[in-house]
Amino acid sequence: MEKKSSLQKTSTPGIYKRGNRYCFVVELGRDELTGKRKQKWFSGFKTKKEAQQAQVEKLREIQTGLLVETSDMTVAEYMDYWLENYAKVSCRHTTYNVYRQRTQRYVIQLIGRIKLKDLKTMHLQKMYADLLKNGAKYRAGGISPMTVRHIHGMMHKALENAVRWQIVPRNVAQLVELPRVEKKETLVLTKEQVQQLVEVAKGHELYIPILIAVTTGMRYAEIFGLAWKDVDLEKRTIHVRQQIVRTRGEYRLTEPKTKSSDRIISLSESLVAPLRRYKADQAQKKLLIGPTYNPDGLVCCRPEDGLPYSATPVRRKFCELLDRAGLPRVRIHDLRHTVATLLLEQGVHPKVVSELLGHANIGITLDRYSHVSLTMQKEAVDSLESAIFNSKNAL
Repeated sequence: MEKKSSLQKTSTPGIYKRGNRYCFVVELGRDELTGKRKQKWFSGFKTKKEAQQAQVEKLREIQTGLLVETSDMTVAEYMDYWLENYAKVSCRHTTYNVYRQRTQRYVIQLIGRIKLKDLKTMHLQKMYADLLKNGAKYRAGGISPMTVRHIHGMMHKALENAVRWQIVPRNVAQLVELPRVEKKETLVLTKEQVQQLVEVAKGHELYIPILIAVTTGMRYAEIFGLAWKDVDLEKRTIHVRQQIVRTRGEYRLTEPKTKSSDRIISLSESLVAPLRRYKADQAQKKLLIGPTYNPDGLVCCRPEDGLPYSATPVRRKFCELLDRAGLPRVRIHDLRHTVATLLLEQGVHPKVVSELLGHANIGITLDRYSHVSLTMQKEAVDSLESAIFNSKNAL
């Protein structure tokens, strides 16, 4: 802070002259704990006019909440500020809620009291190690390496903003060594098992969601967020342009996961007739129950009231169907993997499969279904060998 004895007041309130330079002070309110006034000085201006212009800008930043005192800011205080002023306005609503939950559940609990300026790579490294060991909240043990990587991604982004805002000189998250993630084997059903599942599901309330899943490869959130306005039974197409997500116990319809997820999918002929019957049944229920039934016009909704499905009951009912069919307990989302695998095994070009699934690029498809692409490569090599060595010109 400037020494008052060396300052000369000017005709402008808050602006002082020290030697041949000008400076000014702004009030930041009072400390919540001590009640003392909080001030911040800005110095080094050649002229009084420069100091006045900077003073006006800083006062504007205070009024809009852009100027904060950062010298003693803790990690907890910074993360709250970052969530409110960056994540809330720059990220999707669901992403913001995930960031907020992970900040409160993990980050603040373990490193929240550390001053941001004192935060080091070792603090983050220890936090991740502790979370892997005993970070789970509702069971013994730790959280998964993948969740740790997601938390790290959030911290890296938050600290990168702190560097950009000139709060800290460097991003200490850059040097953290992250845990290795074991690649899980993709669970899929065979063609015969899919047929068996569909047969057992006939007449069940999940019949239509399952039928959509095994014929389109849509994501879980896309299936249960699909609205009739996006289904064209005449042209046999579905326009995927919204999904259903759960945040803080409430469901809302949002835009698709990525830009490439907004896509048009062709409907198979076997899906059109069941959808027509199902749509007619829903129309009858709406006449009986009234406008409160299925207010969002969803294709897949609870039959009793037309409200969105909750994930837990869907999972339980789907497992009951699998047990009844004598099939392994896969997730509904695994039906998406099943569709991709069966298509690739049928020789459908990976680019077409990628577009059907809504992947950002074909590389994601090939990487995720590498077990299928290896089989395809073997078949291609065998075909090449046959063409070269079994032809008339073979050596």
